[in-house]
Amino acid sequence: MDQPRPTRADGRETIERLLEFAERELNEVGSVKFRVGRVLENAGVSKSSAYHHFGNRDGLIAAVEMRTVSKQIELNNSVIREFIQAAPSTQSASEFLKLLVQTSSNVAGIEARKRRAATLVSAQNSPALAKIIGETQREGAEYLASTLQIAVDRGWMNPAVSLLGIAHWILTSVFGRILIDFTEDVAADEAWSEAAFVSLSALMRPNS
Repeated sequence: MDQPRPTRADGRETIERLLEFAERELNEVGSVKFRVGRVLENAGVSKSSAYHHFGNRDGLIAAVEMRTVSKQIELNNSVIREFIQAAPSTQSASEFLKLLVQTSSNVAGIEARKRRAATLVSAQNSPALAKIIGETQREGAEYLASTLQIAVDRGWMNPAVSLLGIAHWILTSVFGRILIDFTEDVAADEAWSEAAFVSLSALMRPNS
């Protein structure tokens, strides 16, 4: 008797299951020690199915990285946009800039930076990872630039350079903050935040 052919729903379920367990693996051991075999065993998915959907180990890691980072970017942008839309007309632009700096200060931001740093190392020898990191950076910067544009439209600030350039600067500066994370020095972290705020203010030129 012929077996029923897998449906698209079955394929989506397999992909989601792989990503779920691959994300757990990535969070626990990082990209360098990431083992596809362990992911497949825990997920109960065959090697052929995993490689069919993601191509190889790097493709699976890239897919997880994209989903994880995208979630964090979307969350940060959601918080920022809600702030802009709910703020009264008398809202201080400086408070908005402080929020931009603070969104990277929580535990989720620290963990995301550690994970991206490990993946960035692996990407030096992986075109698949390098491509996905580049795409994530570009898409994240474009979305953040559109968020900043809302603040400009409200008359909060008069940026000195292009918003896309500022958005790229914000994302790359925040990622580089991992060096401060390693110090585990509260004073250094506060000093970084202050310097970031002053630098961002010079770029965005708040009106109040």
